[in-house]
Amino acid sequence: MIPFTLEMPGSVTFGSGSLSRLSDVVRERGTRVTVLSGSRWLAGREAAARALAGCAVQEHACRPGEPSVSSVAEAAAAVQAFRPDVIVAVGGGAVLDTAKAVSALVRYPGSAERFLEGLPGCAPVPGPGIPWIAVPTTAGTGAEVTKNAVIKAESVRVKRSMRSRHLLAQAVIVDPELTRSLPLAVTGTSGLDAFTQLIEAYVSRSATPPVKSLVEGAFAGMWEALDGLPRSLDDLALREKASYGSLVSGIALANAGLGAAHGFAAAVGGMFDVPHGLACAVFLPAVLHANRDVIGNEVGRLVSRLGKTSGNDPVGWLASECARMLGAFGLPSDLRGFAIPREKAGELAEKSSGSSMKGNPREIPMEERQEILLRLL
Repeated sequence: MIPFTLEMPGSVTFGSGSLSRLSDVVRERGTRVTVLSGSRWLAGREAAARALAGCAVQEHACRPGEPSVSSVAEAAAAVQAFRPDVIVAVGGGAVLDTAKAVSALVRYPGSAERFLEGLPGCAPVPGPGIPWIAVPTTAGTGAEVTKNAVIKAESVRVKRSMRSRHLLAQAVIVDPELTRSLPLAVTGTSGLDAFTQLIEAYVSRSATPPVKSLVEGAFAGMWEALDGLPRSLDDLALREKASYGSLVSGIALANAGLGAAHGFAAAVGGMFDVPHGLACAVFLPAVLHANRDVIGNEVGRLVSRLGKTSGNDPVGWLASECARMLGAFGLPSDLRGFAIPREKAGELAEKSSGSSMKGNPREIPMEERQEILLRLL
């Protein structure tokens, strides 16, 4: 057997209605609670507040958009002033990543930039932060089970990870009921992000037997959810499959890494205001084709689990399915609507050289990276 390590949160509770467990999970850790949430999705925050009746509760709405050094500093200052026993993060990947960073920054004050991997002088997170509990309200990033917070460093216009086992949630509650109110576009961008994570972790250079087994068990359900939700957004059975696929995608990426689609997405999102999930999904077909010669057998095994006929080209079939799903959710198949100057392709190619790109199953030379970028900008 290939040696492996699995890094996971303290506990994971999954299932419709599981938010009812929140009160017990919180009270095991204290009664002074900060609830971090997004500014847009109220259902999860309100349900969490009801579950915390009797606790001393601070509510803080995170700044809209993806986390940045300045936004996590703002949240950390608010939380530090309240001095909670535990943080409950109710929201999508941006809120969950903010909670990870805040849990450390409250205990180790200062800029998050000093902990961002790949930046000059970066340092490890010294130790455990304030305990935090993850309650995801989207089915996409899998951030509830990962040990990294993706943060934009405004000073250098890049996205990098604050990564440490000390950032893992103490408890995770995944209640698919909380995702039923998500609109079509958000369902698509988050779901296709998870779909990309399942694929990239499965073919990653660092994939291990347990990661492959988990992905194989979740892949068909995630595909069914993405295939059916555009026609039936309120279907709880499909929402459950999407939530499970997202959960597994987070475990997979945390233990096997990702690939070039996420590398490109990190570069583009660091320099321009492009939603992360959309960027991943847009780059995925091109990355599948770029990796075709080394991932055919593995992609064939995944596609076979769908009961679909892909002929002799499972990679091409999967790439076309990704493009079709973008259209089904009303999402663009390129990034031209974001007015990214084509002359930035070289700089974007350079900035794509983060940890995700290193996990890609083959080395993609800079010239080829620029060609991929130019096709989509």
